[in-house]
Amino acid sequence: KEKTAPPSQIQSPRDTSVPTSPVSAITGDSAAGAEPIARTPSATPAETARNSPETQQRNAERDREVVEEFEYLLEKSQQLFSGLSDLPEIGSKYWMPHFQRTFEVYTKLWKFQSQHRLLLEKPEHYGLKRWEVGEIASKIGQLYYRYYLRTSDTHNLYEAYIFYSAIRERNYFKGEQEVKNSALMIKKLRYYARFIVVCLQMNNTAMMVQLLEEVKSLIDVYAATFNPVDKMEWSLVVKEMALFMQAVCSPVPLEEKTGESLPISYRLSMRKRPKIDKEGSKFRLQEAVIVGNRPTQIKFSELTLDMYYMLQMLERESESAAHVFGKEPGAKEPEGHSADTTAVATAIPQDKGTEALPVAAANTHNAASGTTSTQLAAEAVATSAANIVSDNAPPPPPPAAAAATPSDADMAKGQQTSTEKRPDAAATIAEPEKEKPEAAGADKDVEREKPVRRANPHKYVLYQPHFSQIQVYLASAFREIGEQGCVLLYLSSDGSGISPEPAAVGSTETAHGFIGGISTSRRNLGDSKDRKIEQLVHTLHPADLLPYTRKPFFLIVESSSSGAYKNIPNLFNQPLLCLLSPSSYPITSNSGSIYTFFLHSPVTAFCIVSRINAVSKAKWAELQALFDQFEDRVFELLAQHVVDPNVRKFLFDDFLGQVVVRHVVCCIMLQLHVEFSHPEHMPQAAPDRFRKVIESEELVRKARYIVSFCAVDEL
Repeated sequence: KEKTAPPSQIQSPRDTSVPTSPVSAITGDSAAGAEPIARTPSATPAETARNSPETQQRNAERDREVVEEFEYLLEKSQQLFSGLSDLPEIGSKYWMPHFQRTFEVYTKLWKFQSQHRLLLEKPEHYGLKRWEVGEIASKIGQLYYRYYLRTSDTHNLYEAYIFYSAIRERNYFKGEQEVKNSALMIKKLRYYARFIVVCLQMNNTAMMVQLLEEVKSLIDVYAATFNPVDKMEWSLVVKEMALFMQAVCSPVPLEEKTGESLPISYRLSMRKRPKIDKEGSKFRLQEAVIVGNRPTQIKFSELTLDMYYMLQMLERESESAAHVFGKEPGAKEPEGHSADTTAVATAIPQDKGTEALPVAAANTHNAASGTTSTQLAAEAVATSAANIVSDNAPPPPPPAAAAATPSDADMAKGQQTSTEKRPDAAATIAEPEKEKPEAAGADKDVEREKPVRRANPHKYVLYQPHFSQIQVYLASAFREIGEQGCVLLYLSSDGSGISPEPAAVGSTETAHGFIGGISTSRRNLGDSKDRKIEQLVHTLHPADLLPYTRKPFFLIVESSSSGAYKNIPNLFNQPLLCLLSPSSYPITSNSGSIYTFFLHSPVTAFCIVSRINAVSKAKWAELQALFDQFEDRVFELLAQHVVDPNVRKFLFDDFLGQVVVRHVVCCIMLQLHVEFSHPEHMPQAAPDRFRKVIESEELVRKARYIVSFCAVDEL
């Protein structure tokens, strides 16, 4: 087996490798066309040897070997990348080795083309085009994003953003050929679509707006030049992107004077909360299955709004975001925040054939958001610039089968400490081409960060799945969790609309648990005589979930049939909790389900039900602080009053504890709302161990203070 370079050795093309005068740099002669001097000195022995036929033959053989090696790596990388779509979604031991091998080959390919770009670009050797280099970088970005979907590590999402952003900044897909070659235009359109998805996952709506405008003009050129049959499909894709982005952004109030988007953070940001019990400190949410089956809800790329909100809620705000955007770790990212490319541009050396990327510390300061200061931005730029010339960042150690999660603190320093075989985009694009020595203190840094950083739960995302698919992924999640692990199942679906009679399935005891639930995807039933039985078959009943309650199980249901899951029996005496949405809402929202939005962002959901569209920046910051204090106090009261060990254990986990807290916040806020006056308008919990906290006079006073602070008439 050939020896491959470490993943962090991927290099981007650097200007320093391109001589200013190719003729003088290669041959040592004066520039072409210069007047000869009167006396021509005789050739030296070295020049004679260099121009000898033997030397020229050796050079030609060496160049041919370089081209053959590049062709081999390119073909191998394409084969491995094509095989990613055939990998099973479940069982990391089946797909992890293939991802590792794919990362290895792309690492070597990217470094190889970077070192031999000058030779490969010559038409007589290979004729490497600029868009071909962009396609390799795009594949690496796709590789990172697919790895993020399988591992739920947001660092890989930020690495994908860096590669996609570099492609756009360097105009790899820009050229005269794009108006002559329809295949190249399709590659560029697909690149834009993938980049928009990454920006969507990062809440970078300002960059999404720019990309949407660019892709619209590109589609117009594509349609006018080639008149393709798929031009309407691309127009629908752009329309779907715009609708989804509008639905995500519209709930966030605007600044009442300037109309700018106000800052908001959707991922989990760590706040100091009192410890509950030491014996539950190791309890963790390890697996999550997210199901979306709402055909009428706005979606994009098989991701409905409810699914998107739940994905964001089950991820931590990584410090890698601070490294990418040049913001303070833990600061709230504004919804309308422009993905400032200054920090990225500073970490990417100027590529030949393009203009120098602008580097200005002032640009990293988002005046509209106020989330970062100019000093912090300047420090981020200085750090990125230092990483370009620094050779002290250690390469990652050899990968292991059970890969450890990299430390966010080390990533923010521009270091790769993961034991997985994958290239680090920030390092690979920015670092020099020579090998980096292994730092002696790297392992100590990893050990020091281990107690601080906790991994995100692994997630399966299922859009309109069949009943069998839900069972397969639930069984896989059930198998993967450890003794201190927990499975979360989130169901966002239309209700089945059936309530079968006990006689239809046998005795009353047999019928228990098969009383309806959410609807799963199924074929068109037509006018079959057994239509009711078919509906019963394609419904996820409460009894279908009983086998998975042998281990800790956390259920969230967003459906008009959520009440069907209220009485799931705890047969195995394991931690079990069901949070159920209202079965109906007196008000509607085009931005997703209200209960899910409360779990996602209570302050934004409060603005939805209160119809708050614009506030001042100072008032918005104070409102966020009030909700943070409100959540902290709810958590303290839950720790005092919840004594059931099978429910109390869920408070130990950061994600599940936050979900429970926000469920209580939702109940308190909605019971004060005059329009949420019927029992079916209120969320429920089973078992209901939070009633004393929800009815706490202290929390009701705090909620009323928030209402009076916002001067809301509807509450």
